[in-house]
Amino acid sequence: MPEEKTIHDPVHGSMVLSGIVLDLIDTVEVQRLRGIRQLGLANIAFPGANHSRFEHAIGVSHLAWKVSNNLGLDKKDGNLLQSAALLHDVGHAPYSHTLEHLMVDFLKKDHMEITGEIIQGNLNLGSELEKNIKLKIPRAYQVLRKWGVPADEVSQILVGKHRRKYLGELLHSEVDVDQMDYLLRDSHYTGVALGMIDVDRLMRTLVVHKGSLHILGKGVEAVEGLITARGLMYTSVYYHHTVRVAEIMLENAVDRALEMGGPEEAKKLFFMNDSQLIENLSGLGGYPAELVLRLKYRRLFKPAYVEAKRDLSKVQKGKYMKNFGKWGDIRKTQDEIAEASGLERGQVLLDVPIVDILISEPRLEKVEMPVLAIGNVRKLSDVSPLALALKRRQAPRYLLRVLTDPKNMAKVKRASEKILD
Repeated sequence: MPEEKTIHDPVHGSMVLSGIVLDLIDTVEVQRLRGIRQLGLANIAFPGANHSRFEHAIGVSHLAWKVSNNLGLDKKDGNLLQSAALLHDVGHAPYSHTLEHLMVDFLKKDHMEITGEIIQGNLNLGSELEKNIKLKIPRAYQVLRKWGVPADEVSQILVGKHRRKYLGELLHSEVDVDQMDYLLRDSHYTGVALGMIDVDRLMRTLVVHKGSLHILGKGVEAVEGLITARGLMYTSVYYHHTVRVAEIMLENAVDRALEMGGPEEAKKLFFMNDSQLIENLSGLGGYPAELVLRLKYRRLFKPAYVEAKRDLSKVQKGKYMKNFGKWGDIRKTQDEIAEASGLERGQVLLDVPIVDILISEPRLEKVEMPVLAIGNVRKLSDVSPLALALKRRQAPRYLLRVLTDPKNMAKVKRASEKILD
């Protein structure tokens, strides 16, 4: 009888793990996720939000197993999907999405692309690799090889380029197992009930039709529930105004550390876990250590200037991406405002959440998933006015903010109005 283990999860109950998933859990890459918080610095506003990417990864893999059974996938596709689900976050930087914008600028790849390279054994995870080899801790690509699961196919699923399109869609589309887990899990740990969704109904809603993932017409309401919950959680939790301040401060601390350390330091910092990063920043002294100390004691910057939320056209979104799509552009604007305010560099920070969303969460813009009803196929946005309205709804409560120490508010506000208006 194959070895099995049962994990008792506060979200999904008892989860039985076996086969390739059981082996993959013990790899260097997956164990690193224990030290990376699922919601970055959200615990600064939601004290219970201390859960990790590790438990999320297991939860997504569990849901991948359930949906594989519901859809009648064969063992090969089931192993592929479960492996991709468990490994989908191994390329995350410390504090999850907090450093994504900065990482894309420095490494020229997002966390999904980096995940694909790690899975194929083309990237290591920093200075601990030699210790891991000595302890004979397996790597993900070695386990995949042992089970006959092609690492390149797992990588293709993650970036949406697998020839069986539905495998990638089950993990990353308008309705996928990744979102099903993180909405329920984040709702549970933050205490914010807005993320509650009907997973069982959603599971029965998904079908494969002509090689791609479709929604059954009778399940549209369940899908509306998911995309509504997602939009509300982004506003209330993921882009909470205080959490954003903390994340911007940490991002700037890491930016200065990278500047001090050069390209080699970048490779080290982005592959650390949360505690290793904070220890490293504190040890550098100067500006990075000052911001870490502020975060520790919740001495946060405050908004001196706010650009109010409004509907943006495609052209206007393109303008935001052009002006602030690269971390270097944000740094340049911050420094201009600081100089105009008579302050030192780093005393003015810029928060542009719409850019982060366009870079790291394109699913918020998509409501075109095909709906299959009475033999006809239509777009979700055509059968659900709610879905179309949610597409137009911007998740953040504002478009842009300029942050500074409270004592500098008046002069930073004046300088911001002059430069940004």
